[in-house]
Amino acid sequence: MAVAATLLVRLVVDPAACPAASALPVLTTTRQVHQLSTEEAAKAYPVNVRGVVTFCDEAIGQLFVQDDTGGIFVEIGRNYGFALQMGQNLEIEGVSASGGFAPDIAPRQIRLLATAPLPAARTVTYEQMGAGQEDCNWVAFSGIVRSVGPDPFTTVGLTLAGGGGRVMVPIKNPDPQKCAELIDAEVTVRGVCIAHFNRRGQLIQIAVQLSTMHDITVDKPAPLAPFELPTRKISGLLGYAPGDAHGHRVKVAGVVTLHCPGESLFIADASQGLYVRTSQTNSVTPGDRVEVLGFPEAGDYVAPVLEDAMFRKVSSGPPLTATPIAAEDGSRDTNHAALVQVDASVLNRVERQREQLLELESGPVVFNASVKTASGPGLSLKRIPVGSRVLVTGVCLVPEDRDWLSPRQQSFSMVLRSAADIDVIQCPSWWTAQHTLWVLVGTLVVFFASLAWLVILRRQVAAQTRLIGEKLQREAALEERTRIARDLHDDLGASLTHISFLSEVARKERQGTTALNEYLEDISSSTQQAFQALDEIVWVVDPKHDTIDGLTGYICQFARDFFEGTPTRCRFDLPASLPEVPVPTEVRNNLFFAVKEALNNVRKHAAASEVVIRVGFDLKGSEGRHLRGGAVQRSNGSGLYSISIEDNGRGVAKPENRPTGNGLENMRQRLEKIGGRFQLETAAGKGTRIDMDLPLPCSVARG
Repeated sequence: MAVAATLLVRLVVDPAACPAASALPVLTTTRQVHQLSTEEAAKAYPVNVRGVVTFCDEAIGQLFVQDDTGGIFVEIGRNYGFALQMGQNLEIEGVSASGGFAPDIAPRQIRLLATAPLPAARTVTYEQMGAGQEDCNWVAFSGIVRSVGPDPFTTVGLTLAGGGGRVMVPIKNPDPQKCAELIDAEVTVRGVCIAHFNRRGQLIQIAVQLSTMHDITVDKPAPLAPFELPTRKISGLLGYAPGDAHGHRVKVAGVVTLHCPGESLFIADASQGLYVRTSQTNSVTPGDRVEVLGFPEAGDYVAPVLEDAMFRKVSSGPPLTATPIAAEDGSRDTNHAALVQVDASVLNRVERQREQLLELESGPVVFNASVKTASGPGLSLKRIPVGSRVLVTGVCLVPEDRDWLSPRQQSFSMVLRSAADIDVIQCPSWWTAQHTLWVLVGTLVVFFASLAWLVILRRQVAAQTRLIGEKLQREAALEERTRIARDLHDDLGASLTHISFLSEVARKERQGTTALNEYLEDISSSTQQAFQALDEIVWVVDPKHDTIDGLTGYICQFARDFFEGTPTRCRFDLPASLPEVPVPTEVRNNLFFAVKEALNNVRKHAAASEVVIRVGFDLKGSEGRHLRGGAVQRSNGSGLYSISIEDNGRGVAKPENRPTGNGLENMRQRLEKIGGRFQLETAAGKGTRIDMDLPLPCSVARG
């Protein structure tokens, strides 16, 4: 079984909870358990195996045993009555479990049989371990020690390179000093092959677990004074060199161009620049001369990278001068790891947690420039607006061209020492794409708002024009009515007056002829009637009488003249004032003639000694109050104009005894025609009362 690289916790299976295991065959070798599939192993096959402990660490729940067929992982999680140690011969009884990477054993009982020698370690290659078939086996692996560092499960571990790969070598009981002396030594390690896997059970790293330093055999010691090695040219790394031992550490020297403590170092000598990966944290500055020890490897770039390196400062000096290059030449291998300077335009800015990134463009070439995020004023790339023309100074990194058949050149990237390596040559025009879009959106908003305003204004103008036209038509009609009334009064009235005057003169001059006098009296009477009719017509046509006050005044004047010289006394009950409520001409005419008809009936049929005309106007204001007479505040509502004509004449006892003719029906029809109400109350000997009510829309000022 293997150990998860992410410190996954193994689940311990309780064999007693698997009653179905008794129906399955008992597995007696580790190979039989390992050959189960994950699904089969989960069925909890009964297991009874004997083997020797190859590695044990109860603190982290690791136990590996191996029999003649191979090794296997045992899921320990409790005290079995004795201390588990390497070299013990155990009998393990339990069930199979699916495990995280390969099947393993969930023990129910572990018995100590005796001690036994460790099995002979089988020499394996990196490819064999990488295939997963050596998982949990006691193996021997040879390689060159590349580095010493902490392991996820121990305090110190080695990293071995051999067979084309790197293998982690954690040590349960390490000696840090001896481990440090092993760097660049050729060694053989003996331990348990462990597969480190992710949460999906996929292999991600190979390790050989050791118990003590005695599990390491030095085949070729490392140089005692590594910095005394001969200095090589950077351009000669990984070049053809007969007799050189491949994979060992080399020494180079150069001037620092950029340093990221704990991560990387860039140097340059007279021949070329070099990318160095190092975990060393002591700081050096650009211009310092250093010596570097490391393992050259071909990686992701067009030139070797020095891996697992260490360095020491030799002297201080001025920083190197950057070489100006065109962006089209940035992907040349001669510019890799060199300090260069490029003229470009800013396309975009990206802020990340640990670095800031600029996307740059120069001609047809687009490339990135990155700088580590640092605190302090003026260190942010936000000060550089998109679209600016800048001069960028930094270390050029040229990736390896893995597609040999593609005519497209690989783009390079740059690593900057700080934000100060960016000089703004020219600020962008205000008319950036974003600003242009803002202006366009604003223009469209203003345009559509103006269009909507014009549509609304056009409708308002059309409505106002219509109102003005209607007002002009009304004013023209009123002017025409006024002119007609004036002409009738002036012309026809004068003529009738003249005829009346002449007939009166003629009657006085010819008093001897009775028949002629009668004719002249008829002429005079007819003329007076015609004059009265003319006066009524003029009153009807003249618009200045189109008010309640004008209508009431004319009715009262007519009634006063109508009963003058008769036995009937006419009395009025009027409000102190009436509002200036307009009354349409048709309404005014129909109401007047209805009143005239009622007065005529009183004079002809009632034989009354008195008639009372009552006038009232009730206004229902906008707040729902009823107001009498005029108004003191502006109010928009409806009013009720009422006229009551009451006499003390003979009255009518029965409907069939009422006056004949169409007078009453005409009055009713006239009131209904204009939306009013007509009501008659009469009784024999008690007179007659006629009520006429007319609702009128109004907008008045009370006062």
